[in-house]
Amino acid sequence: MSWLNWIEIFLWYPCNQKCSFCFQKDLRYKESKFLDYEKVISIIDEWVLKWKNSIIFSWWESTMDKNILNYISYCKNKWFKDIRIHTNWLLFSDNSKLLEYYNNWITWIIISIHWYWKIHDYLVWLDWAFNKLKLSFSNISDLIKKDRSFVLDTNTVLTKYNYNSIHILFKFLSYFPITRSQIVQLYSLYLFSLDEKKWLYVSYDKFKPFISKVIENNRNVTFENFPLCKVDNDFWDYIIKRQKYDNDAYWNMWEWFEESDCTYLNSCEKCSFKSDCVWIPKDYLKVFDTEKFISY
Repeated sequence: MSWLNWIEIFLWYPCNQKCSFCFQKDLRYKESKFLDYEKVISIIDEWVLKWKNSIIFSWWESTMDKNILNYISYCKNKWFKDIRIHTNWLLFSDNSKLLEYYNNWITWIIISIHWYWKIHDYLVWLDWAFNKLKLSFSNISDLIKKDRSFVLDTNTVLTKYNYNSIHILFKFLSYFPITRSQIVQLYSLYLFSLDEKKWLYVSYDKFKPFISKVIENNRNVTFENFPLCKVDNDFWDYIIKRQKYDNDAYWNMWEWFEESDCTYLNSCEKCSFKSDCVWIPKDYLKVFDTEKFISY
């Protein structure tokens, strides 16, 4: 699938978790409703005319939107070949719910998981969350055994609480049929709550040894939101480079972004990773302003 042929629709802020590293701040309460049904349908219709055939519903917990199954069915009827959902997985601990989504033509699930056992529960502020997560992984794995075309991906945010044991989580993930496990360097959306969260940041130099352990068991890892110039060359034999996103895909997100959350450095023009990199997150520079960025 070409990544230039997909769109992502952010359904807005409501969520049933309170992740400690989440940068939505108090927007969950100020923007407590999902997008209007007519708005979402108009977005889908507009992109159908531009020959997009893949779609992701996300942000923050898309399964809480009462219209989500209707959107999925609508996309199916509009001949979208690939219909994805990004979720915190709580819903799919109930296998009947998973099958309901599958029967409505969902083809791909991206699950957020941030550590193993009790630390995950602490990070998302929800007791027994990891137990439900295990059930979700089991249910989706059983589904993939019946339908090999169905895809499971994961998303993990690095914080001071999980970086030095991240390999334990990925040992757990290695037992499931995951296509891609994405590791995300903590960052804020155009810095609107950096001061509140920057104590959770961890530098690449600190988590580097543990990333090395991760790739021993997981060769399908990708990195996001930290500079490629901070990634050792030795890693690239084991890590699938993250696909560069087409910004136009974020249809209803970019309309209210006032500025980019990333920036260039003088050395970026000479870097061999220039064509793949999404540049340096501004808040990363603010937190780790003494670090040196090296271009290879």
